[in-house]
Amino acid sequence: MKKLFTLAALSLLVLTGCGSEYKTDFKDKPITVLTNSGYPPYEIRNTDGELEGFDIELTELIAKELGASEVIWEDIDFDALIGAVNSGKGDMVAAGLSPTKERAEGAELSDVYYSSEEETANFVLTLKDGDIKKTEDIKGKKVGIQIGTIQESAVNEIKDDYELKTDARKSIGDMVQEIKNKRIDFVVVEKAIADKYVETNPELSYFQLEAEGNSTGNCFAFQKGNTDLRDDVNKAIKKLQDNGEIDKLVEKWFTVEEKK
Repeated sequence: MKKLFTLAALSLLVLTGCGSEYKTDFKDKPITVLTNSGYPPYEIRNTDGELEGFDIELTELIAKELGASEVIWEDIDFDALIGAVNSGKGDMVAAGLSPTKERAEGAELSDVYYSSEEETANFVLTLKDGDIKKTEDIKGKKVGIQIGTIQESAVNEIKDDYELKTDARKSIGDMVQEIKNKRIDFVVVEKAIADKYVETNPELSYFQLEAEGNSTGNCFAFQKGNTDLRDDVNKAIKKLQDNGEIDKLVEKWFTVEEKK
């Protein structure tokens, strides 16, 4: 009798671990997630060309919670992400998105899964030996902006006041290379992204941009009207927050060595 009870309890645990408490049915099915790499520590390709990062690991945990068999990643341009998920090319977007009014009007957005007043603030990333040391120094300079980002909006808000020349690109990595080649003077990114690029590019440095338009955190996006998946992911986020799994990922991906 005791053995039968144990088997029944085990079966119940298996069922509850396979997404049975959720509205959407991904049991033994893949979930397709759209992203844009080159945005460390959220999503980046390692030396083997594989995706890794905070968003990547968090999404894998959420997929497991929903009972999905695997995550199929689609790496596309950042400014195409919302349109692609709305056209059915993926189930969700995981790309370090900041929730904005415009994005909420065009897609379903999850609850914020990561927010830090410092880490998600806007910073100027530039050459360490250059002449840009504080916000006032950006006047008349050329700034690289990633199309479709909240940082693009922030730059557009101040470009007239600071007489900025803008160079719109699809990739942060491309713009960092242009800074090193002295064809772009600076780029505006979250502090967390600036940290990671400075780690691998010691000729760069950064400081906080004294202007409005900072991120209020990061969220996932879903096809407009797909409230079931949005609600299920919100439930999974809450569970992973409560059990400490998200804290572990934050510690892993957002902790950097003290800079001298």
